[in-house]
Amino acid sequence: MQWEIRDDVETIKNVLTEAGLPATDIGTKIKFIVALNESDRVIGCIGVEPYGDGGLLRSFAVDPVYRNRGIGRELLYRLFSLSRQYGINNLHLLTTTAEKFFSRTGFSIGVREDAPASIRSTTEFSSLCPSTSAYMVMRSIQNFEYEFGAADVLPPVNENKKTTK
Repeated sequence: MQWEIRDDVETIKNVLTEAGLPATDIGTKIKFIVALNESDRVIGCIGVEPYGDGGLLRSFAVDPVYRNRGIGRELLYRLFSLSRQYGINNLHLLTTTAEKFFSRTGFSIGVREDAPASIRSTTEFSSLCPSTSAYMVMRSIQNFEYEFGAADVLPPVNENKKTTK
């Protein structure tokens, strides 16, 4: 398994479309980490859209053939590392299907109206995700990363550099 930071918007849009996730507003502001299989095909992705010390977790998908192998959790851990590099301390997200996964990884259910204005004003909050989506937040991601032990297990991801497991 290999991991990269990618700005290949079209490939990421294809992965998201195949997973049934919105891809219409995907652009260069979102920083993506991708998982690549042994054939260098993108089999998973996760992104963060930075807003000061907060970030909106975006576009998290793993190819169904590769699910339940820890790829999603490792993508999330690597996103913590990348987020820290951008000065992000609090991660916010909306989900209609992965509430249990995110609850197990340290996110808490929040009240959508309590999200920071910069997060609420995004297209994901204002139009892409239904109002019934669960709003979740993780505060102080550095603390949770160390609690999970990811900092000791996973090397940080550097832009334009592949890493292997």
